[in-house]
Amino acid sequence: MIEVTDQNFEILYPKIEETLKNATFFSMDTEFSGIKTDFFVKESLFDSPNERYAKLKNNIKPFIIIQFGLTAFQHVREQNTYNAQTFSFYLLPRSIPSKNRHFLWQITSLEFLSIYKFDFNKFAYDGISYLNEVDEIDLKNNLQEDILMQNLERLLCNRDADELKNSRNVVADWLIQKIEPPAVLEIVSESQFLQYLMEKELRNQFPDIWTYSGKKTVTVMRIGKDERQELELKEKGRLEEKLLNYYIGFSKVFKLLVKLKKPIVGHNSLVDLMYMHQQFYKPLPKKYTIFKKNIHELFPTVFDTKFLSYEIRNFLKKEEKFSSNSLNTLYYYFKNEKGRFLSLHSPKICSETYLKNDEDKFHDAGWDSYCAGYCFIRLAHIFAAKKRGEGSNYKPMTNIEILNGVKSFSNRINIIRGNVPYLNFGGPDPVSERPQWLVVQPKGSKTFCVSEIAELLSSYGSVDVKPFNSRYALVAVSNHRSARDILQHFKSHAEIQILFYNPVRHSTKVKIFCWSSLIISGCIISLILHRRS
Repeated sequence: MIEVTDQNFEILYPKIEETLKNATFFSMDTEFSGIKTDFFVKESLFDSPNERYAKLKNNIKPFIIIQFGLTAFQHVREQNTYNAQTFSFYLLPRSIPSKNRHFLWQITSLEFLSIYKFDFNKFAYDGISYLNEVDEIDLKNNLQEDILMQNLERLLCNRDADELKNSRNVVADWLIQKIEPPAVLEIVSESQFLQYLMEKELRNQFPDIWTYSGKKTVTVMRIGKDERQELELKEKGRLEEKLLNYYIGFSKVFKLLVKLKKPIVGHNSLVDLMYMHQQFYKPLPKKYTIFKKNIHELFPTVFDTKFLSYEIRNFLKKEEKFSSNSLNTLYYYFKNEKGRFLSLHSPKICSETYLKNDEDKFHDAGWDSYCAGYCFIRLAHIFAAKKRGEGSNYKPMTNIEILNGVKSFSNRINIIRGNVPYLNFGGPDPVSERPQWLVVQPKGSKTFCVSEIAELLSSYGSVDVKPFNSRYALVAVSNHRSARDILQHFKSHAEIQILFYNPVRHSTKVKIFCWSSLIISGCIISLILHRRS
């Protein structure tokens, strides 16, 4: 895979752009600085799509994507092949003078990434900048209104202020010397923002010079008055444009993905999409429905291989099924195990940027993005072969036929342990097919705690328990068989009673509402009868 950092991003961008434009579809993956601010907030079978979104939104807000993996797959019909090129981007936000940008590290994420040999030096020293649309507009306005130059003392730390002052002194001393043109002066400066300020300041202070900046230097050259006027007209706004472009950085790639509107693939990608919205587009909205609408407008066709893997298990024979649908298990299942033989003429997948030592680099965003795309092709081809029937045995399929095999599953995003099996970004979310909630009530004066109930019911499958009031606890069960087994087993239990939850019977609020409605209705009827009499 190709690692992309601040050092080579501008050089590689034309290749990245060309690769993405020629791609049939993309697959992506991300690594984060953290994912949970509150350890005690967990996914629950009680969670509706709105509730799950609210939980995730509050938890991920202070964290960032630190590595973004992107693989472009291009279909070559004549060869029945998908060629893949993988890019792994290290990302680091740059300080904006007018805004205090910050993020958190979660220690467990730090430890996790260390186990998988994440290169923290590339992140810290060579991470690529990025801006979401809100920050981009703020910075653009500050540059247009020259607010940065008007607030130098407040914006600069002591070291940068000294470096800027020193550059003025160096140029002043250099100009006094009797050196004939085209002699030039180079001033070392590693900060892009400081280079911008240095060029602005030197041009303002010295009318007989012009400046250019490179990766780590500002070059000063002597010029005449007429040449200076020509350059000022020709280069007007270039400094601001260059600085803004540097800050936007990786967001150019995100904007290109949005512009191209090609299918994008991820594995268990809800959190990835939320981070992308927050980091490269806009802060996450309060309402889940707005977030869903935004993502669908940005990426009209999204496939989640985690969701597809659940769907394909529905028609696999017992001996054909994979042991789990984690990304690494799925990848090896399709690459080395039974998944290779599930359909004839499955396309060959070749990676132009794949090296042998890249394999087993799971939890590197680049490698994981490649694996997600690899699994997607295998899954889509199996669905397409089943859809075509016996005709799939005779010739390879086109890319359109392969993608049509999973068309009905587009924009369905897996949700872990919720009250619905997936989120539908392309339409209404599905109605929950989970069993009706159960309610647990102690018999007599005995009391219980939630953890006791959860432990008591744990042998019946996935269950979640939460307190409802002083007398009741609610239980959410993952499947109807487990619910029936629980009700049957505890039918004659000596200490607790378990029934299906009934809002009218068990909810105090509903009871109050019903009684209030009856009283009000009775009063209205009495008043009508009284007037008639």
